[in-house]
Amino acid sequence: MQLVRNISEIPATDKPVVLAMGCFDGVHMGHQKVISTAVEQAKALGGEAWVFTFNPHPAKVLSPETAPPLISAEPCRLRKFEALGVHGVIAVPFNNAFAHTEPAEFLSDLWTKWPTLSGIVCGTDWSFGYKARGKVQTLEKLCEEHGITATAIPPVLYDEEKISSTHIRQAVHDGDIPLAEALLGRPFCLFGTVVKGRGIGQELGFPTANIEPENELIPAPGVYAAYTRLQMSEIRSQGSGVRGQRSGVRSQEPEAEDSELSPAPCPLITEFPSAVFIGQRKTFDDPEPVIETHLLDFDGELYGQAIEVCLHKKIRDIVPFPSKEALIEQIEKDIAQIREILS
Repeated sequence: MQLVRNISEIPATDKPVVLAMGCFDGVHMGHQKVISTAVEQAKALGGEAWVFTFNPHPAKVLSPETAPPLISAEPCRLRKFEALGVHGVIAVPFNNAFAHTEPAEFLSDLWTKWPTLSGIVCGTDWSFGYKARGKVQTLEKLCEEHGITATAIPPVLYDEEKISSTHIRQAVHDGDIPLAEALLGRPFCLFGTVVKGRGIGQELGFPTANIEPENELIPAPGVYAAYTRLQMSEIRSQGSGVRGQRSGVRSQEPEAEDSELSPAPCPLITEFPSAVFIGQRKTFDDPEPVIETHLLDFDGELYGQAIEVCLHKKIRDIVPFPSKEALIEQIEKDIAQIREILS
């Protein structure tokens, strides 16, 4: 899959091109419907489907003080685009100058750069151009003038309610991970790099990987059952390995072999059942919030590795314990519960 960061870098092609347009901050079920429709149309034409999106999210520029946190880190969004079957992604830099582009000028630039543009797919609530003046009706009118098909996809519903990024953010904020997963159509994951922590987990007998997340949206504090995804080829190259391959350890095939995406740790081929802690370590009077994952039945060095932690369910809130012994006893109970949940 190709990744283009500027309209001027759009590659030339003699094939019909269909664009899926939107911010796609979570690539949730509604977003996936837009993208899959573009893929289907492109296949019918013998052409290419591309995602057209923005980086940063327009709200970060237009109203930074109220801009919501993005649901997924960019490497995860890109990997999902690729899994949906698109040929490439155009992630256009969004700035104040771009924000002043009129709708007609925006589209004119597109079909000037891409003469084989044959279709545009978006959601019914999508808007574009200066002050969001361009609506679906504007898109349909301008596309008709240029012989391009415009397709507006209605919202996808869950439990008779429109799936939206706002709905997902609230679910994650509340720690309702099963609801977030249902709306996303896949697990809610945290992506980041493993960094050195205080070594408290190691001292307690439960070593953890401390994550410096790329995500902006962080779940409610608590202890979670999860799977931690690793690229085992990198781990083994450092002389480490997997200890006790229990039934909960899952292997995955790569989603794609040829990718220009970086820094995504692709392929993520092995998943380890994990106990994940998110929040402040109250037992140790540590006010600094952390995200740390204890991989069950794993023995390896992870410092500096990019990993993905896919949450499954919150099992309890964070509470202070009177002693290390009491905390260790609770962690043992947590792990037993997580093994049962993920078995």
